[in-house]
Amino acid sequence: METKKSRITMTRLSNLSTSPVYQTGECDVVVQTDLSLGIDYNETAKNARKFLSKGINKYLYKAGMHRNQLKSPTLNLAGGGSSGGNHAEDKIINGMEASRMCRCIKDTLENCEPLTYQIISAVYLEGLKDWQMADKLSYSPSQYQNIKRTALCEFAERFEGFETRYSFDRNDYVYLVKKIGE
Repeated sequence: METKKSRITMTRLSNLSTSPVYQTGECDVVVQTDLSLGIDYNETAKNARKFLSKGINKYLYKAGMHRNQLKSPTLNLAGGGSSGGNHAEDKIINGMEASRMCRCIKDTLENCEPLTYQIISAVYLEGLKDWQMADKLSYSPSQYQNIKRTALCEFAERFEGFETRYSFDRNDYVYLVKKIGE
């Protein structure tokens, strides 16, 4: 008796999501698994883009850090100098929380896929323009935008996990992932 072995191949959807598509060779059925539980990828990418371009500034300023420290091998946890004042304890606590958020962002980036890390680091931390990054990666502008959206969504999903790992209160959460229907 001859037995057929099933082949499973995996591919990524480039335009809509990062969900893998599995196809079995035996019955030619395509099943899409959505482990991200109904994420609105356009809104999630938009939220991540806003956060990475402007939102991280308040944490960096309070921690006395610069963007390039989020991608460097060492992270200075001492923070920056303070101008003193009536609320010195509050400033210290805010600086510590900001440093913790910066570590969370850094760990999220380091945990991303290499292409995601490369795009986010170059565009949002080093200040490269999208057209420069597309050229550097040898992608057309439209291909690059799709890949960048996927990278931003990956960052947002991973960041959500690291926020939990770092035990941020719900009041301190940065909500980047947008679920469908919210």
